[in-house]
Amino acid sequence: MAALAPLAAPSTPLSGEPEPAYDVVVVGCGMAGAVAARQLAGHRVALLEARNRVGGRIYTAGEVEGVPQPVDLGGSMIHGFREGVPTAKLITHELGMDVHVPQGAKGLVYGLNGPLAEAEATSLFATSAQNAFSPPSGVAADASIASLLIPTLKSDPRLVALARTAEIGAGVELEGMSAKYAGFEQGFKGTDGFPEGGYGEVMKNLVADIKAAGGEVHLGVEVTKIEDLGADKGVKLETKDGRTFTAKAVISTIPLAVLQQSPPTFQPPLSSLYTSAIERMRTGSLEKIVLSYPSAWWPSPDENGSFLLLPLHDPSVPLDDAKPASLRDLFSRIVIPVSSFQRIASAPHPTLLAYIGATAARYIAAYPADDVTSAFHDYLVSRLSPSALPPAPTVKLVTEWQRDPFSRGATSTPVPLTQSKDGERASPLDFIIVSRPIWDGRLGFAGEHTDLDNHGSVAGAAISGQREGLRVKELLERLAEQEANEQGKALL
Repeated sequence: MAALAPLAAPSTPLSGEPEPAYDVVVVGCGMAGAVAARQLAGHRVALLEARNRVGGRIYTAGEVEGVPQPVDLGGSMIHGFREGVPTAKLITHELGMDVHVPQGAKGLVYGLNGPLAEAEATSLFATSAQNAFSPPSGVAADASIASLLIPTLKSDPRLVALARTAEIGAGVELEGMSAKYAGFEQGFKGTDGFPEGGYGEVMKNLVADIKAAGGEVHLGVEVTKIEDLGADKGVKLETKDGRTFTAKAVISTIPLAVLQQSPPTFQPPLSSLYTSAIERMRTGSLEKIVLSYPSAWWPSPDENGSFLLLPLHDPSVPLDDAKPASLRDLFSRIVIPVSSFQRIASAPHPTLLAYIGATAARYIAAYPADDVTSAFHDYLVSRLSPSALPPAPTVKLVTEWQRDPFSRGATSTPVPLTQSKDGERASPLDFIIVSRPIWDGRLGFAGEHTDLDNHGSVAGAAISGQREGLRVKELLERLAEQEANEQGKALL
């Protein structure tokens, strides 16, 4: 890991007013918060994390859960690893970590009658790419992607299913995505890399750097109030357990859904411009199901790195309209990507991971975890190898990000078809509004939902943390310069 500057000595107060205990307090020790704090090496920094662990929506399962090798249950891949995404430089150059890029893995697509032939699958993906949605000119503000795209694909339900794969990462249905602003963001795509040891190891190294520079990390500290004390007094934070922290500046990385559903009290209150933008934005639903086995029983495990299970029912029918009667019925109505760590991991292990997004993720959240994993194991066997008698899974996990009080979902969605009470419709501008600092810069906001081009990703969180860390660093330098000037005048 890169060596960081030592902790700066505290400056002398100008008057009888108490000096804020910290230069900066960062609320939240996920990727955004950790990157921001690391940018501020040399200043008095404290991170306050409500959970009893670091990482936020990053969590790597390992020995505790019984998984043979690390498996990320939240953020997992470095998208655009070879295409210039900043997190690649952070992880490989600054933290000195290795990244695994799977090579040569095959993927199978399963239709109604089993796996498609390679030529058929290739042709299907090519046709899907040719029919990819792009907003037509003059599209109505209330038009959804589904309303314009699905009618053009209905002649081949498989194309509709492939179109719906976009819902998984977005966490919201095509029926809820704005057609007008489809593809507005310009995030990093291309090569996918996996940090060795998982993103949990990335967080461990970031925190080690922060602590080496004198920063503090406080776990189990839930912030309930953030109050601006004024230009010379800084910002005060109150916590659920009755503690008080003061700082010259605060960076909030509180997730979007928490800001919407159970935010801390802000004093003075956030502007109507900010709260209306928060009201219009949406947090998506994405859960992962992980099944680890004594041995790999699925087709050609040393060759196939992924399986795409197309629905067994008409995918043009939204899931809420279909009203699935059981978990098995639910799984049969959605498209499900499944990754095999027997093929794509740097240290192969017989583990499968499935992505369940959007409405389907909200459905499974209503069931006990054991019911979800057992039903999905049975469904996998019926689709991948119906005549096999595979071993029972030794590890069964399903994430519960929607139930987590400190995330309340996955990540922010593309621009939704929503409007706030003031009548304004959602637009890409909302991502900009919620990224703007307030209180003369003493309170700033970071997190994936504050980055227009990379929202919904680890990259967005890291980029926003770097943005706010640098901004606050410059703010502190200006304050120090003003303080020095005042001290100079006082001596004259």
